[in-house]
Amino acid sequence: MDLGFDPIAILRMPAKKKAAIVIGIVAVLVAGYWYFLLQDVLDAIEAVDKKIVEQQEKINTKKSMLASLPKLRAELAELKKQEEKAARNLPSKQEIPALLTSISEAGHEEGLEFVLFAPKQELPVAIHAEVPVDVNVRGSFHAIVVFMDKVTRMNRIATFSNITMTPDLKNETMTTVARLTTYRFLEVNDAGYKSPLDKKK
Repeated sequence: MDLGFDPIAILRMPAKKKAAIVIGIVAVLVAGYWYFLLQDVLDAIEAVDKKIVEQQEKINTKKSMLASLPKLRAELAELKKQEEKAARNLPSKQEIPALLTSISEAGHEEGLEFVLFAPKQELPVAIHAEVPVDVNVRGSFHAIVVFMDKVTRMNRIATFSNITMTPDLKNETMTTVARLTTYRFLEVNDAGYKSPLDKKK
């Protein structure tokens, strides 16, 4: 059989050349092993390492979430306290008519004449609703100022805005047009209610 080379000739070569040939053969075998076997193993190891890194990132994310849980619970508790405080300062739906009656009576006590006292449709805003009332009263400047002061000092929140005063010099009175706004606490089942927690989600 013709091997393509003379083994006898190789045996007669100097030791350095024979060593070089052996090294070359070993290198070819190692390269083949690397390409066909070891590289597949290394690729599999790399894929596993990548999955390990991804899982570690997920674990770190969950650890971070768990670490922030006490803070989130504290924030939730604070929001509940604020909601309860707002509920104490804002009248309920059932209390609005009585509140408006009290405001009207405060004006009559000061001798004011109500030309107009017209509640408007309420406007839901987050956990409360604005209850606007168009007011037109006639009386002395002092009486009007005292009336407004009484209203703003009531236990329930009420404010005046868009105030226009027109003096009547003949009768020494003043006509005042204003927007009175009080606020009602919205309950969860009310239309327009928006929980303060919606922004946290």
